Amino acid sequence: MMSRFLTAPLRSLDAILTKRTAVVAVLTAVGAVAWAGCGSGGDDRYYCDAAGCYQCDAYGCSGVAPPTHAACTGASSCPSGSVCTASGCTTACSDAVPCAKGEVCKAGLCAAPTVDPGAKKDCTTKSDCGDGKACVAGSCEACGGSAGPCPCTTATAATDCASGQACVAGSCTAPTNTCKFSSECDSGKVCADGQCLASCAAAPCAAGFTCDKTVCKPTGSGSGCSTDQQCGGETPQCVAGKCAKACAADPECGAGNFCDQGACVVDTRPKPNCTDDSQCAGTGAPRKCLGGFCKYTCSTAQGDAYCRTIDNRIGYCAKDLVCRTAAEASAQCQNPADCSGGLSCIDNSCK
Repeated sequence: MMSRFLTAPLRSLDAILTKRTAVVAVLTAVGAVAWAGCGSGGDDRYYCDAAGCYQCDAYGCSGVAPPTHAACTGASSCPSGSVCTASGCTTACSDAVPCAKGEVCKAGLCAAPTVDPGAKKDCTTKSDCGDGKACVAGSCEACGGSAGPCPCTTATAATDCASGQACVAGSCTAPTNTCKFSSECDSGKVCADGQCLASCAAAPCAAGFTCDKTVCKPTGSGSGCSTDQQCGGETPQCVAGKCAKACAADPECGAGNFCDQGACVVDTRPKPNCTDDSQCAGTGAPRKCLGGFCKYTCSTAQGDAYCRTIDNRIGYCAKDLVCRTAAEASAQCQNPADCSGGLSCIDNSCK
C-alpha cells in the first residue's frame, strides 16, 4: 500500500521534469538558452562577460544582441550624442552614462564585448570638415585663407582644393601661381608640374633644392610634418610636409619665398611681364598680352613659316594660334593631372 502512495508523487515529478526538459530543448534549438553563468531558481538578471551580454532567468541565459552602428566617415555624419569610429557611429559612455544592453563601455565608447570600437575620427574626407578646413590625419584642420594652403594630391585636387584653385606640389594654390609652359618662367628655368624650376641637367642644384627628373625641386626647411599640431614657434604651419613660417605679406618671407595664404613657401611662380597689349609694343612683328605674357600670335593661314621668320626658337604656330617652341606646340601635358603612372609633367612632356 505504501508503495502505491509513493509512486503517484514520483510519477508527477517525472512529468514535471519531462516537460521542463522539453521546453529547454526547444529553447536551446532556437539559440535562446546558454547555461553558462546561470543561477538557480528565481535568477532574473542581466550581465556581460568577455564573450557577450546575457539576460538570465530561472531556466537559463539568453544572449543579448548589441545595437547596430550606422556606417560613418566622420563626426558630421553621426547623430548628436555619438562619435564616428571604425565600427560606425558609436555612443559615448561613462559611469554616469551607461551603454545600451548588448554593449559595454570601452575607453569611453560603447561596444559589444568582442568588438574594439577603434579611435574616434573627426573625418576621412574634406567633405566631413566643411569649407575652410581639410581632413588631416583624421582631424579637421583649418586651412586656406590666412591659415596656410590646404593639402592636396593631384588625384583628389577637385575635392581637396577650393573652387578655382590648383594642386601644386601637395598644396592648393591660385592658378596664377602655377605655370603651363617654360616660356612663362625666368630664363634658365623649366615648367615642371606647375612650378618654375631650375634645370639640373648640366649644373647642380642650389641649397634647399634636390635634383629629380632633371629639375631642382625645393626640399624646404624646418622639421617634417603631416599636421599643424606637429609644428610651432616661428614655423607653426605644416605646408606640403614642412613646418612653415606664418605671414601676412611677401616681404616677411625673405628672398626666394612668397606668402601664400598666410604661410611662407618657396617662390616657384611664373613671372608675368604684361597686363595689357600696350606693354608688348616694340619693333618687328606685333605682340599681344596673353595670360600675363607678351606673345607673338599667328594664324592657320600663316602657319609655322610665319613664326620662323620671327624666331626659329618659336617656329611653330600652335593650336592656340601662338608662336611656340616645339615642346609647347606639341605639348603632351600642361599640368600634373595630364600624366599618369607616377610621371611628372616637365617642359610639357610626361617624364
